[in-house]
Amino acid sequence: MTEQIKTPPTHFDVQKYWGPFFANITLADDVTNALIKMTDKIIDDKKSESHGQSLAGVIDKELRVYKSDMDEFGVDQMLESIVRSYVIHCAKMHEMFHKNWIYESFINSAWVVSQYENEYNPLHNHTGCDISGVIYLKTPDTKGRRNIESKKGKDDNDGDITFVHSAMGQRNFDVFEKGMLTMTPQPGMMIMFPSYLLHTVWPFIGDGERRCIAFNAVYRITDENKSFMAGDLSKLENNTFYREKKGETKL
Repeated sequence: MTEQIKTPPTHFDVQKYWGPFFANITLADDVTNALIKMTDKIIDDKKSESHGQSLAGVIDKELRVYKSDMDEFGVDQMLESIVRSYVIHCAKMHEMFHKNWIYESFINSAWVVSQYENEYNPLHNHTGCDISGVIYLKTPDTKGRRNIESKKGKDDNDGDITFVHSAMGQRNFDVFEKGMLTMTPQPGMMIMFPSYLLHTVWPFIGDGERRCIAFNAVYRITDENKSFMAGDLSKLENNTFYREKKGETKL
């Protein structure tokens, strides 16, 4: 096994922008750099498998990432630990944390998204999982490129990700609630959210690659008697491509 990177995130925050708990994390530079090298290898390898046929994105390069890839570049244990920390943070906030309970979580699918000009992800959510997340690796400055005269001085959403929690959308001049959240990604930024949360990725024009790793995970909480308390009812036996690359022994 490759020696695993142990540098913790430089920032870890879990909060409610609306109903569900949302995690916003900043990865340490060595973790981010290892993920960039890993995805460089996957993108350059002509044998890498496309995952695009299973995804909503209008994006050419969406390539599968395996647990063995994460392990090879020393990031597997760190990422699994961060996902579990998200589960524990949420359990504590919902007063479902007891020191004798068992908190399990596992990434069960992951893929590189290498997005270029005019590519985008329509509004969608993720299935077959409890948690979804994104790790941003390359984020070109795409703002202000369109030069639309009538929009001068206004912010644009090119290259952003928007989450939609309420059909009311953005309630202007309302201090009580907002139904949408838009974020401008930066390298090293990692976000996690419940898999049912609708989100969309905006297109951009011009040069540059917007690269990220998207992933899904499952979790399960049981008490000291192994009675189910929350999470995945399938006892985490949720098999996907992630744990077994073609030609490899199952991990």
